Amino acid sequence: MEIDLNKKLNLIQGDCLEVLKQLPDNCVDVVIIDPPYGDNSSYGRMQKEILNNENPLLNCQVLPLLYEKLKDNTTLYNFTNWKHYPFLVNFIQNYTNFKINHLLVWEKGNIGMGYSFRNKFELILVLEKGRGMFNKRDFADVIKTDVILHNDETHPHTKPNQILTKLVEHSSNINDLVLDCFAGSGSTGVASLKLNRRFIGIELDKAYFDLANKNCTAQAEQERLW
Repeated sequence: MEIDLNKKLNLIQGDCLEVLKQLPDNCVDVVIIDPPYGDNSSYGRMQKEILNNENPLLNCQVLPLLYEKLKDNTTLYNFTNWKHYPFLVNFIQNYTNFKINHLLVWEKGNIGMGYSFRNKFELILVLEKGRGMFNKRDFADVIKTDVILHNDETHPHTKPNQILTKLVEHSSNINDLVLDCFAGSGSTGVASLKLNRRFIGIELDKAYFDLANKNCTAQAEQERLW
């Protein structure tokens, strides 16, 4: 597999644990990931499923690989939830070389499914390789976004452009390389291309890979028109 790091857009369908081995070390400027939680569940009112969601250790398995691919003095943003946060922190502190810089809270514009309590937030662990890159001086650790409207086509864990744009801007510069190895429908790629960054996305599910390709290609074409 040949990956051209000079291209604005590289989308690869496959298992990220294998595809990442094809990337050279120390080539990525920022990583933004939202791995499957490994709870073997379906999500939302439409009961959508995610491939590889039966593996509770996937997030842990990918972090050492991502550390190798990141340049020195860079940042990794890892979306997670309150159930997985304690285990994930323990693993990072004891079995990786990442440093934990902070914990961000994403406050959603709507509430999720539930019985006793209904979820309205997710967590984002901010990890550093060396000293992380942080460009802004007014970045609050609670981020509020608009409601995401889902349909039959959307990925159940789609992240809003508002939050992804903020993360990309905060921890990278123009023409830097952004990596999302759980690309889903390509939302990180769209945000990266919009901000004139290079993007590598890896997605296992063929249907979501095709959707990511459609969304990212449309954004790339729009940037060329300008």
